[in-house]
Amino acid sequence: MSAFQNDDGCEDCGSRKLKRRDDGYLYCHRGHQQTNRGVIVAEDTGELVITGRTTRRQGSDAESIATSRASGYSGPRAIEHYLLCLQLVLRKQLRWLIEVQNLPEELESVVHDLWSLRLRKIQRRILYDSDTETDGQSQLFSSQSEGETSASESSRRSHNKTEVKAGCLLLREPVTVADFTVWIRNGELLYYRASKDIPRGMRERLPATYQELLEPVSLGKPEKLHQYVLELLQLMHEEFGMAVPPLNHVLILQRWIRILTLPLEVFAATQRLARILELGFSFKFQTKESNKAKDLMLRYPETRLMALIIVATKLLFPFDDVKRYPTSPSDPSVLSMDWQKWQEIQSRPVRGAMPLSYQAAMNFSEEDALRAGDEELDAYLDWAEDNIASEEIRERGKAGKDADFRRALFKMFPSGRPSRHDGSLASELPKDSHDDMFKSKIRQVHAALKPQRIVEPREGFEDVDRTGSYYRRCKRMEELDGPMRMFYEKAGELAGVSLKSMVRAVNLVETRLQKHEEDSRQ
Repeated sequence: MSAFQNDDGCEDCGSRKLKRRDDGYLYCHRGHQQTNRGVIVAEDTGELVITGRTTRRQGSDAESIATSRASGYSGPRAIEHYLLCLQLVLRKQLRWLIEVQNLPEELESVVHDLWSLRLRKIQRRILYDSDTETDGQSQLFSSQSEGETSASESSRRSHNKTEVKAGCLLLREPVTVADFTVWIRNGELLYYRASKDIPRGMRERLPATYQELLEPVSLGKPEKLHQYVLELLQLMHEEFGMAVPPLNHVLILQRWIRILTLPLEVFAATQRLARILELGFSFKFQTKESNKAKDLMLRYPETRLMALIIVATKLLFPFDDVKRYPTSPSDPSVLSMDWQKWQEIQSRPVRGAMPLSYQAAMNFSEEDALRAGDEELDAYLDWAEDNIASEEIRERGKAGKDADFRRALFKMFPSGRPSRHDGSLASELPKDSHDDMFKSKIRQVHAALKPQRIVEPREGFEDVDRTGSYYRRCKRMEELDGPMRMFYEKAGELAGVSLKSMVRAVNLVETRLQKHEEDSRQ
């Protein structure tokens, strides 16, 4: 036991006579425990411990002491604090979706319920030492019946994207996986450098390993988000009996056809093809029969819908030059499409400066800077300002000595630019620019449509090539070329899958269509 005087005094009575007892805590002469001053735990060797002379480093203040003390979070307490930070990131993501993307307010309550149910099913239970936890369970687990969590499980789900996407599906909002990917890559939805939006007091209490989880360096494949959402919905369905509504395919189908600048006939053909093949747009949960690699792509409703669009387009507007004649003016294939013109229109660069993606900025080298033009350099500096530069001014500690200088420096060189994910930047951008661009593309593609010769069915014309004849199937992505390859790539980007996965999904639909045709002939 060692005794000494402390200028700060006891927290309860103000006494400056403090003693450190065998349990490692400080006590005043009246017996008040100084819990906020930390604890020193030494290895019990059975020998007499003789403490040497202690000195206090000059220039340290209350902030630096609190910081070093707070950084001692470890074990279950660190996991709980990490989940608190995740909840804060989740709330900021939801507020952006509601305020900027005009999603309903109910999304926040739905995601909150999903997050609460998720914590109940996590395997690792949080247990606290009764000696160090004086207030019992914290507020995070006070509303949970189980109190189980895992940091690795939470980080695997990539900053709550799974819960947010699942909440949109439960509300039948036409928000796709590709939408989340674009928002994150453009820096609009909070994901990269999420720790910057967490208060410094919370951030400094996290160990370094957990702080890294809040600063991911890659987005990952969009197909993983499909998988995580399906697993989460299956878990909620099996454990809690939650009913999962089907995908709002009508609105998504209309938007995708518009983005791909396809004729309106594809809309009706896609829905009819889905009814013929009995392909709904509900989620297909994993079973023993469906647990096959070949059926994996069709388990995702967005991929299923896009595969139907591709097959319907290839039936009505083939990518070859074979002459096929419709039977009547009301035939959906009465018009032929100029795919070369479509490819030319889709290849035109988008007007206006596009935000630099996180991956492109991280890979921006010195050679790229030398070759870059003025707009590219401005985009890179804007990205650095949003993600790396900081105008936070510490008022205490060693950094507080230069606070006045930093404040004056920031006033001399103000940025004057709002953050991307606070909604203020999006409000300054022209809202109708993308709509005008799509309308212009649609008009140009539709203007290139040409009517085909109509050959009515009668005697002597039985061998006329009709819609669907000489249908071309591509079982590997190496077989794609020209406009067809670009069409598959654009479709895969909208569906949130790779080109290889898109080809596989289309092959599955074509196989079903072929089997249906063979059965109908029997």
